Amino acid sequence: MTEDPSAIRQIRLGDELRSWRIENNKTLAEVTAGLKGWNPARLSKIERALLPVTAADLAIFLDHCGVTGPERAEIEVFATDSPPRHWWQDHEFADTISAAFAEFLSLEADATQMLEYYLSGFPGLLQTEDYARETIAGGLDGLSEDQNEAAAEIRILRQRRLTEAPILKLDAYFGEVALLVGGDKEILAGQIRHVIKVAQYPNVTVRMVPLSAGRQGILASGLTLLRFPGEPGDSFTFIEALGGMLPRKSGRDVRRAERAFARLKRCALSPDATVAHLERKLEEIT
Repeated sequence: MTEDPSAIRQIRLGDELRSWRIENNKTLAEVTAGLKGWNPARLSKIERALLPVTAADLAIFLDHCGVTGPERAEIEVFATDSPPRHWWQDHEFADTISAAFAEFLSLEADATQMLEYYLSGFPGLLQTEDYARETIAGGLDGLSEDQNEAAAEIRILRQRRLTEAPILKLDAYFGEVALLVGGDKEILAGQIRHVIKVAQYPNVTVRMVPLSAGRQGILASGLTLLRFPGEPGDSFTFIEALGGMLPRKSGRDVRRAERAFARLKRCALSPDATVAHLERKLEEIT
């Protein structure tokens, strides 16, 4: 486990604390009773990775609860005295980022692999700035022009993970309907050229799910699966929903996402066939 502060460490620390409390049949109120500076609300936020805790403060809490030996060591390994500082926090658009999206960005920054699927558009890490603006403007969030620009800029900045260390491995899936949705043809042409280019990166695989795949190739929503270094259980899945992406981190949800991507892979064109299809579409619209 790396010593660098990260979202996944904070999340796993929260999971460990909650697991210990539940295994010992303790409520939030019971384990914080009589401990100065602690209360049920604070512990609840720490367990849900919404609030960081220093190694020193964690030690005080574990002393209060009487946690010792290997059990304590398993919890303390995830502690850090340096709260994460993320790339977007120094940008002018930082105040436009919701807490839920900040969680997603934090996890994406730590992930080693991303699997992403969209039915009617290209995944965010493959989008050009013009295509991103067009897509975001067509959403249901009702963003202002400034917010639209900020959201598009964030989407482009995220793509640095594809070319800058630590390199992210991306398995991107999109539905053929993405090529049929009406819009500016020049923007679509530029988008297709960009996808063809990025598909050549050694860490990127792009597959199109054709309409001929039928219902087997259609998921009810956009889906993202993030994998992290370390234990196999360190995975998160995000489901597209109104207002953003809903995180799901239980083992059951992750396994369902894994099965969904396995099905998409069976239905999708090969990477080479996908590029060939994109090249034909590009000739058609230019």
